[in-house]
Amino acid sequence: MVEYPEQSLGWWIDKRRSQLGLTLVELADAAGMSRETIRAAAAGRRLRPTNKRLLEDALRWEPGSVDAIKRGNEPTSIAEPAPIRRPDGRTDAIAAVRALLDLAVSLREAGDDAEAESTIETATTIARRRGVLPQLADEITAASGR
Repeated sequence: MVEYPEQSLGWWIDKRRSQLGLTLVELADAAGMSRETIRAAAAGRRLRPTNKRLLEDALRWEPGSVDAIKRGNEPTSIAEPAPIRRPDGRTDAIAAVRALLDLAVSLREAGDDAEAESTIETATTIARRRGVLPQLADEITAASGR
């Protein structure tokens, strides 16, 4: 395994990959890039803007994080959604419904209104069955765009 200078892009890639529990192969697959391209970037070679964004997405960094590292700053992690599983292993219904509502909003923004509506219906059904509909009614309405 290659060791990179502390705070270098390679160091940050290895650190984040470890945090996410990803192997180099899994990172390459998630980014849609070759291992060689990731290794080259880690070694300091220039990345095309498209590949920077793919790498940032796969590492769950905010856009511009690769450039920030090259300027000597830290990358910015994307805020992670609340875990859907509670420590006791049971599903957190509120977190699950909110994740579905976030997905529905993204689908609507991407122009897939039919899939967004289907996802909202699923979220509503889960909320109703798990007894959390009153707590989430406003969020469901907002995601519906009504």
